[in-house]
Amino acid sequence: MYNPKVSIVIPAYNAANYLAEAIDSALAQTYKNIEIIVVNDGSPDEGKTEKVALSYGDKIRYFSKENGGSSSALNRGIENMTGEWFSWLSHDDLYYPNKVQEEIDYLNSLKLDFDDVDELQKHIVFAAADIIDGNGKIMQKASQKQLKNTSLKINRPDSALYLIAEPTQDGFHGCSCLVHRQAFEKCGKFDENLRLLNDMDLWFRFYKNEYKIHFVPKALVQGRVHKSQVSRSIGFSYHNEEQDMFWPRSLSWLRENYPQRYDLFYIFGKTAFLKTRYIEGEKAFQFALEKKPEKKAELKFKKSYFIAKSKLRSFAKKVYLLIKA
Repeated sequence: MYNPKVSIVIPAYNAANYLAEAIDSALAQTYKNIEIIVVNDGSPDEGKTEKVALSYGDKIRYFSKENGGSSSALNRGIENMTGEWFSWLSHDDLYYPNKVQEEIDYLNSLKLDFDDVDELQKHIVFAAADIIDGNGKIMQKASQKQLKNTSLKINRPDSALYLIAEPTQDGFHGCSCLVHRQAFEKCGKFDENLRLLNDMDLWFRFYKNEYKIHFVPKALVQGRVHKSQVSRSIGFSYHNEEQDMFWPRSLSWLRENYPQRYDLFYIFGKTAFLKTRYIEGEKAFQFALEKKPEKKAELKFKKSYFIAKSKLRSFAKKVYLLIKA
């Protein structure tokens, strides 16, 4: 059986509230060939984050650095890891005890040549997550239907193309990843200029380099939703500098590499319209129309339908937030 060392990297910023829970969930892994790396990203909290980390002694490896964002903290962990595989755990998320074991078992089930590192590093494993609130209460469990649909979508030979065409509908959680360390040498590490889309940007580079994405159809992570998250403090939106880079780049890549694929442009356009990226949606449908002019009436109807649906969703969200407030 393949039994590689796995490095669990935990970037921490003002993390005293949840860091201990995250570390405990890493220490509780049933798979024992692991190391746990905590990187303090310059937390201005009077040493509270550092105190939590140091309380674990030699059970973890601890690094402290000047503040540079989560990407820089993740990259520091990657640069210092001694394991063969990288596993990301945000300080406010949790692993189920079987997270690493399930993913290593999955790799073993693929019957790969584990001595061929060049081929091995092209395989990346993800899984699903249950969503918890700030107090650790489960808000939403991954449904069996969702797990099945995601598995059918991702565990197929050409899944990378569809993950580029449908970038916000992947169905897996970033902290469920298991990535070979050599993949970072081939595709680069996390972009330290990005704060919101650093994970999606890295996945995009894996996809376009024809890495094989695998999905374990189980919830192996608990993803926490709370008020102090970066995406919430900044205010998540599909319209900001990072989104303005991400969407056109993905569409351009599809246009350059798969110009004849009507299905990819249709899926991309649908996703863009639903996420209120109307300019990219319009371009994608125009590219699709070039491939199949006979679909003009259908695409026109679908465009109107998807835009109306996105506006209804946006309105419903505003009403919900107003009521909640």
